[in-house]
Amino acid sequence: MSFSKRCKKEVLKKEPISTLGELLSIIHFIGSIRINRGAYNVKFETDSNSNARYIYNLIKNLYDYSPTFEIFDKSYKDKERIFTVLVEDNEISEDLIEKKSEGFIDNFSDIEDVSLDDIKSFLKIAFIYKGSINDPQRGYNLEIIAREEKELRLIKESMDTFDLNAKINDRGDYYIVYIKDSDKISDFLAIIGANRSLFELENVRAMKSIRNNINRQTNFDKANIDRTVKASLRQVDAIKLVIESDKYEKLSSEMKEIASLRLENPYLSIEELGEMMDPPMTKAKVNYRLQKFIKLSEEL
Repeated sequence: MSFSKRCKKEVLKKEPISTLGELLSIIHFIGSIRINRGAYNVKFETDSNSNARYIYNLIKNLYDYSPTFEIFDKSYKDKERIFTVLVEDNEISEDLIEKKSEGFIDNFSDIEDVSLDDIKSFLKIAFIYKGSINDPQRGYNLEIIAREEKELRLIKESMDTFDLNAKINDRGDYYIVYIKDSDKISDFLAIIGANRSLFELENVRAMKSIRNNINRQTNFDKANIDRTVKASLRQVDAIKLVIESDKYEKLSSEMKEIASLRLENPYLSIEELGEMMDPPMTKAKVNYRLQKFIKLSEEL
């Protein structure tokens, strides 16, 4: 199961943020309002059993009413299975229609007038039915599809309420509202109650951070080694030139000892060379003497 499906499955197992807010949002995304023999009914269709069960429970808990639950097999609408939840009670249907027509989704003007729970409910349902999220192992991207400009604005401003820094991509026939910042994606998951998915994402982020730090340290160490080797080889070449000249015999015993140790240990650090001296010599003193060999060689 993909990370996106696991995330949706997780939030469907949680208690609703707002029962009515979520139900009205579901009507907006997948519901249809019909008139049958002069009476209203509200119908929901989905290819997910868990989604259908969730809708069924929202209605049952809100109205103490059991809607009709049906399953249509394979050939129906070219899908393997379609689950339908049908509210046939005219009074309940009219109540839902009235609440939806008076709600912020149908009459959106200013997001600041909407309760945070209703905004969270809307974002949760929008993600379940029109959204997706990348597996964090492969990158960070969360997106929700909007069918029209009004819906685009509704989704975008709902996200802006929580400073999610969402961006818009116009695909011509539809729009995509997306988030690529991993911190903001974590915030979104927290908003809709996907805590387990949030922890999984944070664990992946932590592991990536550790790997990046290790790689940076490895690259840093490699660069240091390269510099040390390059400097050492330059010192070896300088010492050899000085030894072949008449200047070598005039050098102090310490200089000759340093020269001998460097020729025998071309890949040791300056600090390690100092520790091999008798008595031990500081890094600064060793470096000074090696630099002196380089200077002498340049004078030849």
